[in-house]
Amino acid sequence: MSPDRASAQRFLLGHGADTIDHPGGTLLAHLVRVADRLAAWDADDDTVLAGLCHATYGTAGFATALLAVDRRAELVEVIGPAAEAMVYLYAGCDRAATYPLLGGTGPVRMVDRFTGQARSVEPAELRPFMEITVANELDVLDQNADYAGRHLAPLLELFTRARERVSRPAWAAAQLALQPVVISRLDHLVLTVADLDRTVAFYQHALGMTPVVFEDGRHALEFGDSKINLHLAGHEIAPYAERPVAGSADLCLIAATPLARVLEHLDAMDVPILEGPVPRTGARGLMTSVYLRDPDGNLVEISNYGSS
Repeated sequence: MSPDRASAQRFLLGHGADTIDHPGGTLLAHLVRVADRLAAWDADDDTVLAGLCHATYGTAGFATALLAVDRRAELVEVIGPAAEAMVYLYAGCDRAATYPLLGGTGPVRMVDRFTGQARSVEPAELRPFMEITVANELDVLDQNADYAGRHLAPLLELFTRARERVSRPAWAAAQLALQPVVISRLDHLVLTVADLDRTVAFYQHALGMTPVVFEDGRHALEFGDSKINLHLAGHEIAPYAERPVAGSADLCLIAATPLARVLEHLDAMDVPILEGPVPRTGARGLMTSVYLRDPDGNLVEISNYGSS
């Protein structure tokens, strides 16, 4: 029979997890909340099971163990070897020795607090370790105001340093919980232009944006979930930037169309390419970009994530 959460929860109940105090109620309640967080972040089944059982052997931050580490086979029987290995890695981590090393994306030398030995842990193992770490710490923060007051800044530093090792949902949840202000996306930007009609025609025909004119005569260009508002140089709409100048912007736009087709279209429109396709790093990782200029001389980068 494949491992499942119901079997794991029966195991935890059988070992008294519902009788052990923990911020927010009992240890069992905490473990269930951690598993629920991981599931909400679309973690795989093994990671969710490991999150549910992550305190089985105790941890560096919670000494009470439900099962001695010399009885690991009993947990393997319930959640399987892959999930149990995640539990042991999390429980055995010497945090003082390991946490400072979690920046970057490569292997990390991790000290096992049960044996005192160290080994190199590969990125594939560190990913679920960090997901469980974030889920666990965020739940404790939610349930313990005193803990939050003492650990908010160190946790933000740790998770920021190790952000490449966690999923986007986990990182977003960490930001929301730990940072005083969280900006989720860019809604619109403003371009100061020398000629409204020329700019609108370029972005409409070369890049497929939709021109919009508001009731008060303001002009904009819509694309996806965003827009570019247009201010005519010398007739800017208050409030505006302190030094609005046509041609001073540098934009990066993500295209749903493959770059090969974008390039074909731009060639047909006689729009010269300054550079590209070239590899770049965007807000969400590696992408491929081409560069051009709009009628005011603004630099416009058109990009695809992944292969183009």
